Amino acid sequence: MRVNFALPPGPVSARALAAPSAEAESLLSRLDQNAFKPEPEEVLPILTDQGWRVLVGIGERAALDAVMLRRIGGTLFAELAGLGIVHLAVGLELGPDQTAELAYGIALRAWRPPAKYRQKPDEEKIWHLAEVTLLTADPAAAKAHFERLEAVRKAVHFARDLVVAPGNVLTPPAFVEALGKIPGVELEVVDPKKSGLNLLQAVGQGSGFAPALAVLRYKGGGKKEKPAALVGKGITFDTGGIDIKPAKYMELMKGDMGGGAAVAGAMMALAARKAPVNAVGVVAIAENAVSGRATRPGDVVKGYGGLTVEIIDTDAEGRLALADALAYTADKLSPAKIIDLATLTGAVEIALGFERAGLFCANDKLAGQLLAAGEAEDEKLWRLPLTDLYDEAIKSDIADLRNCTWEKGPDHIHAARFLQHFVPKDIPWAHLDIAGLSEADEDGPLAAEGPTGFGVRLLDRVLG
Repeated sequence: MRVNFALPPGPVSARALAAPSAEAESLLSRLDQNAFKPEPEEVLPILTDQGWRVLVGIGERAALDAVMLRRIGGTLFAELAGLGIVHLAVGLELGPDQTAELAYGIALRAWRPPAKYRQKPDEEKIWHLAEVTLLTADPAAAKAHFERLEAVRKAVHFARDLVVAPGNVLTPPAFVEALGKIPGVELEVVDPKKSGLNLLQAVGQGSGFAPALAVLRYKGGGKKEKPAALVGKGITFDTGGIDIKPAKYMELMKGDMGGGAAVAGAMMALAARKAPVNAVGVVAIAENAVSGRATRPGDVVKGYGGLTVEIIDTDAEGRLALADALAYTADKLSPAKIIDLATLTGAVEIALGFERAGLFCANDKLAGQLLAAGEAEDEKLWRLPLTDLYDEAIKSDIADLRNCTWEKGPDHIHAARFLQHFVPKDIPWAHLDIAGLSEADEDGPLAAEGPTGFGVRLLDRVLG
């Protein structure tokens, strides 16, 4: 009994079988034990006289949770995809749910940038692995479990597609257009100029593309149920504005809309699996460009709701766009709770590195839900302080607030505290600074180097 999971096809050249336990023990007895110790996430392909066999380390079966199974599946794909193996049969004596989780890991890892950006494929990254067959005692149950996971997988890949898109392709209008094509989700486009979203307008006014606030609605819950709101930073390219960034690595700023991509992906996942919830996704979309129309350092702008902001640094634009988006969401969309995501600060990378995103939340219940979801989905968070002790840094001499300070200090905390001023205290709110996780500098078990789609799985689990 088996269940098949197809991958993008490639040329046929070989066949592999993940060794069942008895055969694996026989193979191990013939190997140098120093060469392969079957720890979790370790994979060893062996070419035998019967063809390819693959030894897979799974550790103690009692410790095989969903996170570990997904990581094993992703590693299995990463190790075998380019070896010439086309059809892989996996016989690891797993239950149906475990089988589906392993397949999910394989499918999550099986992403690459859209082919439209190349004339010819990269010869070093060509896949041969096209189909994986997983042996299980109950394939129907495995398929049923995988269906929900597959909906989320497609959404994660959608988010990655958005983040990898060049700034000349994913312009603000193109981003809005992409959001409008998400099945099962309604799109409303709000004009910042006409709606008092002056901070978002200030971020985007230097560009030839007009900024926009995209509001996505999914209605899967009760008619009277307040929606959960997801808010994302959608800066399609960030030059830094007049406070222009250094040229080196500026090309990476096409990915400064990773938070908006995560919100889009989460909304896609909820709709695809017909989740029994109401949700709104709000994406603040703009290009932070340099021109004679660009916002100047020292400008004072009134945000949505009335608070005025002195703009100290035009490269601290994400918090300006998010501030208006948060205030608008609280005022117009009647949310039960708000969760925002943004590739916001380099400071959070210094604080936490590239293993966990920063979580700022004054509501212990919501913080606990997010932390638990992060552990369950392998998108880990770490809670950081959010108190008025840091308000001195964002006091302005001429306005209600300033968007940052040039003095040394924890900019990730200053940014979170700045945002908190735009959310009413009676609405549970959390801010996720995902700057260190939206894109990876090296290959991992569930994503290769490049965009990760961080936040999609986390948000999907939190919203249910």
